[in-house]
Amino acid sequence: MTFDHPAILIAFLIFIPLIIYNIITSYKIKNLPEKLKKKILTSNILFNVFLALTITAAAGPRWGTGYAYSEYRRGLDIVFAVDVSRSMDIRDAQTGGASNETGGFQSRLERGLSIAGDTLLSVTGARFAVAVGRGTGYLAIPLTHDIEAAQAFFESFDGSSMTGRSTNLESLVESAADAFQSGSAARKVIVLISDGEAHAGVLRNAVNRCIRDGIILNTVAAGSDDGRLIQENPDNPGSPVVLSRRDAAVMRTASERNGVYIDANRGDASHALSAHLLSLAQETENPGSRSEQKQRRTLFVILAIIAYGASKFVTRNWRPALVSVLFISIFLSSCTEGKLLLLEANYLNSQGRYDEAQAAYVRALDHDAAAPYAEYGLGNVLHSLEDSTSALLRYDNSLKTIETSVGSEHRELRYRNFYNSGIIFFEDGDYHSAAISFRQALRLDPRRIDAKRNLELSLMSITMDAKIKNQGEGRQEQREILFDYLRQEEQQRWRSREWTPEDNFSGLDY
Repeated sequence: MTFDHPAILIAFLIFIPLIIYNIITSYKIKNLPEKLKKKILTSNILFNVFLALTITAAAGPRWGTGYAYSEYRRGLDIVFAVDVSRSMDIRDAQTGGASNETGGFQSRLERGLSIAGDTLLSVTGARFAVAVGRGTGYLAIPLTHDIEAAQAFFESFDGSSMTGRSTNLESLVESAADAFQSGSAARKVIVLISDGEAHAGVLRNAVNRCIRDGIILNTVAAGSDDGRLIQENPDNPGSPVVLSRRDAAVMRTASERNGVYIDANRGDASHALSAHLLSLAQETENPGSRSEQKQRRTLFVILAIIAYGASKFVTRNWRPALVSVLFISIFLSSCTEGKLLLLEANYLNSQGRYDEAQAAYVRALDHDAAAPYAEYGLGNVLHSLEDSTSALLRYDNSLKTIETSVGSEHRELRYRNFYNSGIIFFEDGDYHSAAISFRQALRLDPRRIDAKRNLELSLMSITMDAKIKNQGEGRQEQREILFDYLRQEEQQRWRSREWTPEDNFSGLDY
């Protein structure tokens, strides 16, 4: 058994002597009938048991097996930060350990993008983003589940469209860190692909930010330690030729705090990176491999309530006590395991512990009375994790489960399923579906002002779309620009800056 807050158990050092003293004084009571004296002693013992159970519950006891694979999953957000400076065009990156000068080398950028592309296909269920940079880093693709967008970017991008001079890895990592959403419960991971050469910025500053924000920084070092010659300034044919080589020490140091270092020259580089990222997502094909212990606080709270009630009724006459015991039994039987799981899951969800809440909701699905509410709760968790498609599926499952249930109308639950579905449809720009969902919600409860307001907004958005389509392509472009601006200002989902030339830097350019 382990405890979340073991320091609370220190209270037993004071509590145990008091228990012993209380029991001894109970035996010394005089001038009372023997039967009443036994009742008082029993009441004291039960009250002491109540205090002991309360202290144990406050300490947060855990034991038993952890969550199964089907019950536990934590989201994963991955940002590939790709260095596209001129030195990354040097063809000294080995592929699969090849070392010949003719066919065994790729450019450093080609090798890094190849590893990133293979990782995209291997790590399923994660969201991906891409940041690129030379003298300044830019977010090229925001976090998305659409891996095809990232794949197409890797296949077509060669760095020639980037402006700026030199290499600033600090700015590149900073721009990658800006892609994450602070409220997300998913693990945040940056994969830095570079040769480690930097002539501007301080990479250590960006590493410290990653540590503060809980971002895992992994590095993929491309190129050779021997290096190749490159002209310092391609615009000046008379500029000196310098040796550009991979700085593995810089890349290894950047990842040593909480990430892993990958040598891009390894034949299994993409496999090693994928395996590490999958381990961060805490996914496994073995259902019994998780060793996290299960929270047992609820059990001790229930036992403490029973002990306290018994300590009060034991001194009463047997008939009222029997009635009280029957009442407590009926109350506890009505609080089925499914309902207790829902209470636990709702609490975890309110605390932002989405992975544990998701596991509790999944266990509650096994109980018929709790299944509609468990589906709804799973929808809320997935919506918080910004998995809109899965959230809509859960809300729909909740409605279908209500249809098959007997003995309850679930009016409020129906309303919430339709209302939350409308919110997701509106966020995704599907205003027709949003309007349908809000109408369904209002049919269940016409008094809800929020649903009325959102229905009006959906209908206005439908009308606005129709007008814009009739006014031509030029107005459509203006609308898209306006909505992009509003998303950036209001939702703060991601930040991207315009790629502009950097004319102020006069240092080395590779």
